Amino acid sequence: MALNSRQWVWAAVTPLLLCGAIRAWAAEPAPAVGVLQMRPDFYMLTVEGTNIGVETGQEGVIVVDTGPPQDAQAVLGEIKKISVAPIRYVIDTSADPKFAGGNAVLSDAGLSLEVGWAPLLQAANHIRDIRALDSKRAPIIARLGVVAQLVGSQAQGNTLGASLPTDTFTRAEFNFRVNGQAIQVVSMPPAHSQSDSVVLFRGSDVVVTGAIFDDTRFPVIDLAHGGGINGEIDAVNQVMNTLVVGDVPVVSNSGGTWIVPVHGPVCDQVDLLTYRDMLVAVRSRVQALIERGKSLSQVQSADPAQGYETRYGSDTGSWTTRDFVAAVYMSLKTGKHAQPAGGRS
Repeated sequence: MALNSRQWVWAAVTPLLLCGAIRAWAAEPAPAVGVLQMRPDFYMLTVEGTNIGVETGQEGVIVVDTGPPQDAQAVLGEIKKISVAPIRYVIDTSADPKFAGGNAVLSDAGLSLEVGWAPLLQAANHIRDIRALDSKRAPIIARLGVVAQLVGSQAQGNTLGASLPTDTFTRAEFNFRVNGQAIQVVSMPPAHSQSDSVVLFRGSDVVVTGAIFDDTRFPVIDLAHGGGINGEIDAVNQVMNTLVVGDVPVVSNSGGTWIVPVHGPVCDQVDLLTYRDMLVAVRSRVQALIERGKSLSQVQSADPAQGYETRYGSDTGSWTTRDFVAAVYMSLKTGKHAQPAGGRS
């Protein structure tokens, strides 16, 4: 059947329109940052699989870990949607880029509590005043070892795009109070590294664990920066036994403390207990093989992570099951012998 002129035009144009629509759809970027409201005042942001804690209130916003440097502006944009209040504190639980990479952007966008609302409003009409507030950006809290690791990384040419922590500590806890609740930055034993910390928001009843708890894979143990399997287990036990409350008795229907892991969904005390038991089991198996004189390759071939690989393991990627077993083996071989695991209290 012959086509008239109008049909010929549509036959020629339709494929072009469809191709253009497909290209436009394919080019449309997916949301870079996921946002989950856990409590009325607490949010979990997820960017490239890494979780960030955000607490809000009348006095301002507290951010725990800032995400990779390339995602800092996207994270800041989502925080501004959550609250119009300024960022008052940034807390780093580790020195890795996924934890501290966005420090500079989020800190520069914030405002120290030393600067109240009145000077800020006044500065809105005075350029000189705004420049004077540059030195009053949000402080960055971290253990002192985080600074040393960041400086060492930058000295090797690894530019993180992150400013160094400004409020550092070496004691067991760094405690302060904002938005009507106590906030505890708690030092951990050498787990992922020798500078790990976790953050408890006591009023919100939320714990942000940083690198010591990863609900999607075996923990990354950074031997070069002091991490070890014994410290990893000790750290998880400390969080579980002193900072996290379970939903017992069940009749109270309280739900218990929510836990924000470095990767994965929101967790609770039972998830942490399951993780701890896995760590203890793998450590015990590797320790037994070491005592029998097995080499690293022999230990890896014996598959001491068997039974947990489906849940936490991987044969590919930046951290495989073999990497984890090797880290457990090496940390035990350095003389840090396995200690009995503390029970659940």
